[in-house]
Amino acid sequence: MKFSRASNTYEDWAIPQRISAEILKQLDTIEGSVLDVGCGTGFSSVGLKKVVGIDLSLNMLRVYKSRGFVGICADANFIPFKYKSFDTVISNFAIHWTDINVVFKEIFRVCRKRFLCAMPVKGSLKELNFPFYPAEEVLETIQRLGGKLRRVERRNIEIPFEGWDLVRFFHYTGTSYNPSNGDLLKSKKSIERILSSIDKPSFLVLFFSCEVCK
Repeated sequence: MKFSRASNTYEDWAIPQRISAEILKQLDTIEGSVLDVGCGTGFSSVGLKKVVGIDLSLNMLRVYKSRGFVGICADANFIPFKYKSFDTVISNFAIHWTDINVVFKEIFRVCRKRFLCAMPVKGSLKELNFPFYPAEEVLETIQRLGGKLRRVERRNIEIPFEGWDLVRFFHYTGTSYNPSNGDLLKSKKSIERILSSIDKPSFLVLFFSCEVCK
């Protein structure tokens, strides 16, 4: 997995993800026991009490657990906890890799009160044709599943790298794979074509919190 290979470099390069995590934690009140879905190395868990993280990457989890957190290797499609196990669920820069119809249902199953999420959406890195979900589809799915939206924000978060450093950003954060057309870093020619098309790289990030119906 690319995320596992990037575990030693992720913290130094994942600047947008770190910024997003800080915004997310200030979006709404986080209370009680917390599940961090797609916890990575722990950006969203820092400062929280009674938090458990799940992630598919064992190497990311090693970093996470080295900080004193409880981390479990698990798939967000099959969260290994019982019904209403956590007061709050949070997720930062992870769910755009998943089927939101499946993962949101699982999150609602294990969440008692509140769900906070930050995810890049359509409008991010337009030149790469990554299949980001439209923000409207994400919010509609939340409401269709019974979530009651509390706060919604959209923010542009710049990627502070250009040229070949932008390529290193994708590589060192484990995000160089595009589900639409495979690896972004296939050849020098394809990389140069991508770089020439990008002016100011940024993520359009959707932040939202919702009440989960009991």
